[in-house]
Amino acid sequence: MKKASRFMPEYNAKKANKPALLVLSAVVLVVFIYQPVFLLIPLGVAVLVMLCVAIEQPGIEKYFQNLCEDRKGLSICDFSREFDPKVVDTWIIRAVYEQLQVALPTKQKVPIRASDSLFDTLKLDEDDIELDLVEEVAQRTGRSLSEYKNNPYYGKVTTVQNLVLFFNHQAR
Repeated sequence: MKKASRFMPEYNAKKANKPALLVLSAVVLVVFIYQPVFLLIPLGVAVLVMLCVAIEQPGIEKYFQNLCEDRKGLSICDFSREFDPKVVDTWIIRAVYEQLQVALPTKQKVPIRASDSLFDTLKLDEDDIELDLVEEVAQRTGRSLSEYKNNPYYGKVTTVQNLVLFFNHQAR
């Protein structure tokens, strides 16, 4: 029997599918050789996205800097006190807090509150939550994502508290 670790595992990203990468690389190479003009469209889109991010990022950094100043002195300990440890798994509390830090659109360590809106306060994108954050927290906590539609918090995850409670209702 495998001995349970008392340390929470880090998130381990899945490896890229090598055959798919080879096929994609071959397609790009063929297009580059025979029809290079078709590469201008994705290149143009990429440049536009990078410009938008470069223009928006200083405002986002200032927003999070002000948020950090307003919450000076708060830590993960204060965050965890917002939940009853007899009801909510403390590993979920920690995993959600830590993975949100990684997901935030800033490099600053932002003190997070359970009442924070994932979208308005923390400026997260719904796709980033559904595609990345949920998988990362599930992996770190050992919670299954099967039958998530039966979860009482399904479709109601708009705050950090609801995200924690969503995972607390998922099977191990």
